[in-house]
Amino acid sequence: MSAAPGKQIDLTAPPVVKTIGQRSLIVGIVFAIGALALAFTRPDEFYRGYLLGYMDWLGVALGSMAIVMIRHLTGGGWGTVIRRILGAAMRTLPVLAVLFIPIIIGVLQHRNYPWLMPLDAIQNPHIREHLEKHARQIERTLEAWRAEQTRPS
Repeated sequence: MSAAPGKQIDLTAPPVVKTIGQRSLIVGIVFAIGALALAFTRPDEFYRGYLLGYMDWLGVALGSMAIVMIRHLTGGGWGTVIRRILGAAMRTLPVLAVLFIPIIIGVLQHRNYPWLMPLDAIQNPHIREHLEKHARQIERTLEAWRAEQTRPS
């Protein structure tokens, strides 16, 4: 017994999807140019904003991967509906690995984290005072630890 031949269903996206995709690409290019201009004019704000955006999208990709792994471990059918969406989000991980390069550059230039900067390079007096206070506390702790290590037992 065979199934009766049925009419083929057209599952292609409507033409408006292509238009939305093209407009989104144009908007993305405009904002990428703006981000590059910001990277050269105000690099501190660029690197901090880039790190925030990167961590948001990394969270989406890694969260999707975690849900897929839990689904595979439990073996249930509960994730069948969202399986393709999660797989697409996971496939952005190689792109995110390449997009990690600006973060490495920002860390090497001491732009992302103020506590990595030399104290002389910090212009904000509040941050400098805070870091100097903590630097003194760390030095006292290290001196006490060294004294404890050198004391005979």
